[in-house]
Amino acid sequence: MNKLLQGLLLVAFSTSSQVFAIELGESSQIHGFVNQAYLYSPDNPYAGTDANNGSLKFREIGINGFTEFSPDFRLAGQVLSRQQDKADDGDVRVDFLLADYLLFSDQSASLGIRAGRVKNNIGFYNAIRDIPSARPGYNVPDSIYFGAFRDTLLSIDGVNLYGSAFFSDNLLTWELSAGQRNVDSEDFEYFAFGQPLPRGEADKVPLRILNVNLVPSFQRDLRLGMSLVDLEIELEDTLSVAEAQAALMSNPGDFLANPLNYVTGAEIEGLLAILSAQYSFEDWIVTAEYLNLDSDFTAQFAGMDVLRSSTTEGYYLQLEWLASAQTSWFTRYEELYLDNDDRSGENSATANNQYRGFGKGWTVGGKWLFKTNWSIVGQASFNEGTAWLPSYNGIEDEEIEKYWNYYVLSLNYQF
Repeated sequence: MNKLLQGLLLVAFSTSSQVFAIELGESSQIHGFVNQAYLYSPDNPYAGTDANNGSLKFREIGINGFTEFSPDFRLAGQVLSRQQDKADDGDVRVDFLLADYLLFSDQSASLGIRAGRVKNNIGFYNAIRDIPSARPGYNVPDSIYFGAFRDTLLSIDGVNLYGSAFFSDNLLTWELSAGQRNVDSEDFEYFAFGQPLPRGEADKVPLRILNVNLVPSFQRDLRLGMSLVDLEIELEDTLSVAEAQAALMSNPGDFLANPLNYVTGAEIEGLLAILSAQYSFEDWIVTAEYLNLDSDFTAQFAGMDVLRSSTTEGYYLQLEWLASAQTSWFTRYEELYLDNDDRSGENSATANNQYRGFGKGWTVGGKWLFKTNWSIVGQASFNEGTAWLPSYNGIEDEEIEKYWNYYVLSLNYQF
């Protein structure tokens, strides 16, 4: 563990469990969390093979804070370390770091602007998926918030306009964002080709995002949402056309056996839409979200373009029971199809993973706040298909099962 991570842990655990934040004067605060999980995945390698026998290589550490210079202007940020066995190495990263200025506010409307690295409000959970205590279970629904472009969609380096309007007793909140964010090349390659390429590098991804939420006047316990994301990902620094064609001339029969060795370019243009609804009634919360991603994927093999258009669809239905002030329970059913015209996943199958094109699953779990600032989450997930099985370098060499379960027990501390 590096010195910065040791420092984060020291700050977290040296804080009294009776204190929710470190106050730095009247206008500044620091918060944080440490989450340590034990994950057992006996059927498939979950983010690495260690989880087949149970692994503790799943932890999150975050420190966040803000400073208010005036009622209208503040700075805020968070640093985060996230280890997920081989899928995420635990390096410390800037999760968000922004300046926030409220331009206008009265009883009927508000308008503000944020600039810097800004968290993206996409669906109900994207902006809070890195806060363990805010998630319904150990993780957010995989069918909507699948991890292929997790870090890319989490935040942007750019500008975010936000506002609210209160009209006819309806409350409307909205955000409009534009900027760019890095994409992990391996994540893109696993999503597009099912395995990493010999050469290639994806870089900055331009993003444009609209998020709207409505609390209608006729039902204050109902929340409706819509998110739109326009993105474009391009793979660069691949083999040149000349290099690929020269390799083919020396071994012409290799193309059919190993076509990915001759990729000379790739690009995805996509429009992501998420529709969200949540209803609260006494001690119960019902949440449902639907995802639709229309994408055009262009791959170039030795200079020849291959174009494929597809529609990715996913949804979940989740029921939470707030049994007491200290305990809650939830169950969730979800499905995800990477290509809606190929629900069996036949066209996206790879040699060792015939089931990566789709996912179906039940999840059940509970949370216990056993002491101020301390909680335990238990969760069991039962899956068919591997559309949301985390990818990592080496998974292409593992034999993947169609039916697989995993079980999680996590301890969370926050201040």
